[in-house]
Amino acid sequence: MDNLTLWGLFFAVGLGTYLVRLSFIQLHGSTQALLERSKTILMLLPPAILAALCIPAIVFQRPTTEYQLDWIQILAGLVTVLIAHFSRSVFWPVVGGMLCLWLARWLISGNAV
Repeated sequence: MDNLTLWGLFFAVGLGTYLVRLSFIQLHGSTQALLERSKTILMLLPPAILAALCIPAIVFQRPTTEYQLDWIQILAGLVTVLIAHFSRSVFWPVVGGMLCLWLARWLISGNAV
C-alpha cells in the first residue's frame, strides 16, 4: 500500500466517523438539546477511558494470564488519580504520574544518593 492510498484511507475513515457523529446531531435537531441531555454521561467519559487504558497496563505487565502487581506502578497510578481529581487538565496527571513512576523506580533501584 503506497502513501497516497494510506492517506486516502485515513481521510475516508475520518470523514465517515465525522458524518456518523453529524447524523446523530442532525437527527436531534439541535446541539444544545443533545448536550443538555447527555451532560452527565459526557462528564463520566474521561475517567472511564483513562481507567480502561491504564488499568490493564498496570495489572498485566507481560503477556500472561496471571496478575502481576508492581507496587511502583500502582503507586504512580494512584498519584495520577489524585492529581486528576484536583486538576481540570489532562496534561498534569500524565506528567505527575510518569514523574512519580520514574522517581520511585530510581529511588528503589539504588541510584539515589
